[in-house]
Amino acid sequence: MKILGIGCSMPERVVTNAEILQELMELSAPFLYDGQKEKVKSTVNALFRISGSRERRRRNNGDRAYDYAQKAVQQALEGAQMRPDDIDLLIYVGVGRGWVEPGMATFFLHKFGMSNATGFDILDACLSWMRALHIGYHFIKNGVYKNIMVLNAEFNYEYHGPIKNPDEIAYRFAQLTIGESATATILSAGETGIAPYFEFKTDPSQHDLCKIPLPNIASYSDAEKCPQLDPLVFFAYSAELFNAANEMMPALYCSSSELQKRHCDIAFAHSASKSLIDNLAKQLNFGDKVVNLFPEFGNTVSASIPTAMCWALDNGRLKRDMEMMLFMGSAGFSVGICHMVY
Repeated sequence: MKILGIGCSMPERVVTNAEILQELMELSAPFLYDGQKEKVKSTVNALFRISGSRERRRRNNGDRAYDYAQKAVQQALEGAQMRPDDIDLLIYVGVGRGWVEPGMATFFLHKFGMSNATGFDILDACLSWMRALHIGYHFIKNGVYKNIMVLNAEFNYEYHGPIKNPDEIAYRFAQLTIGESATATILSAGETGIAPYFEFKTDPSQHDLCKIPLPNIASYSDAEKCPQLDPLVFFAYSAELFNAANEMMPALYCSSSELQKRHCDIAFAHSASKSLIDNLAKQLNFGDKVVNLFPEFGNTVSASIPTAMCWALDNGRLKRDMEMMLFMGSAGFSVGICHMVY
């Protein structure tokens, strides 16, 4: 399996930590006392420093997620020298979506003129893109499909809310680091000399650390950690999630003899925190091989690795025939690692 084309489209508007904090305080002010306001400000600023957050990309009012997805698709098709009707399968993997049913893939198939393709969605939080690569690899290997596009449009800043009590920062802070991006990745049949390899691990007992609840969540779950389950408002216990990632990711890598014996020219990891990625690189002795774009782009959810790959291509860091190691942690709590040749 080869990646024949990859595209990324992000908003031009750069939003700084200071702008995010100002917006948060305006939204939260009606619910906080003066002493609480200062505590929220100081705590959020401290967490920005600890995580390494600096800025992220956000849409202007009126910009549509669809338009960014279209640009990413066009870039990927041009890079692969393909037309829309060359695609056999479209897998939509974004947490960002306009509806629950039907699959977002059907809309994009229609809009982008992929007349010869079928499609479906995969939803596994930030891990969705890597899950699609895994599934796409086996489809291609077994001759089911020839050209597969993996698409996301992660425009999720709507999933936020005010902080009504300083204690809520423990599960609301991650909202503030969200960046926006759309990516399209075209997978095709072809030999690279080294077959892709994937490892996944899930600790389901930590499912309650991160969610975007639906209004009917109580009908499906009676064991939620978060005390404030506002419908469609993203929450994440960042400290607990990072502890899980720091434990599970190196353990998964070190338990795999296949991953350890494979060479790595460049590595990409989920952009959830600069300090988390730096720590992973140190634990695994990857040094400066790991591309870490969290300070510039924030957490772009399932788009974080392909966004970083596009940046690396544009900046000469990623070149054909390089061996890549891809690391992803995801709500659930799940981790995934992939080795493949670009």
